[in-house]
Amino acid sequence: MMNPMDLIGRHIVVTGASSGLGRQTCVTVSQLGARVSLLARNEEKLQETLTLMEGTEHKIFPFDVTQTGDIEALAKQVVDVNGKINGFVHAAGVFPRLPLSMTKKDFLDEIMTLHVYSFVEFVRCLSKKKLSEEGTSIVAVSSASTISSDKGQVAYIATKGALDRAVRPMAIELGESRKFRVNTVNPGWIKTDMYNKFIEELGQERMDEILTPCFLGACEPVDVANAIAFLLSDAGKMITGQNIVIDGGWTIH
Repeated sequence: MMNPMDLIGRHIVVTGASSGLGRQTCVTVSQLGARVSLLARNEEKLQETLTLMEGTEHKIFPFDVTQTGDIEALAKQVVDVNGKINGFVHAAGVFPRLPLSMTKKDFLDEIMTLHVYSFVEFVRCLSKKKLSEEGTSIVAVSSASTISSDKGQVAYIATKGALDRAVRPMAIELGESRKFRVNTVNPGWIKTDMYNKFIEELGQERMDEILTPCFLGACEPVDVANAIAFLLSDAGKMITGQNIVIDGGWTIH
């Protein structure tokens, strides 16, 4: 029986591949047959991700995505080593919480570079025919917080909201020229190391209160990785310019 989410023969690039959702995305797409190029700053953690994946054709590229001036050279290196690209997942990110009184321009620039400027630069480079195949699927990890927000999240939500809006003109421009698809996934709470740190800081009782609207519960990383894999595959071939919320019901109250 044909599997519409089959990724055999496809080359997928994942940023933030050393931990959390980025790591799980690498594992999930490898299980579906993809050849993966893993990007993150920490080489040791990238090697750990490799041990969890299926297949042997994957390659790691230790790289800091905030060094936006070096992204084009990196993209060329990735293609030289692992072949033209069929999919790109921008999972690199942080979840900073600062009160507005402390949210200054330098801090905003830092988060914007990590979440948005690097993504736009990667997509600009990947739009070139020598680096990617026609029909490439691009997925940026945004957040359900762009719909249901909280204090202390000005920088985080502003940058994730920028991703939500950026994919739409990208989808039109690249869809018309090369049949690219460009989307975001917008997760709610995910049970990653970051989630566990919040429990340590706030206590389990407070976290349970925060999660009350999530009547399906907090997401496991694989729940979001499955949605990303769907968008990368032919199963999602008619979806573009969209923000796909995966939040266990958190934002519909």
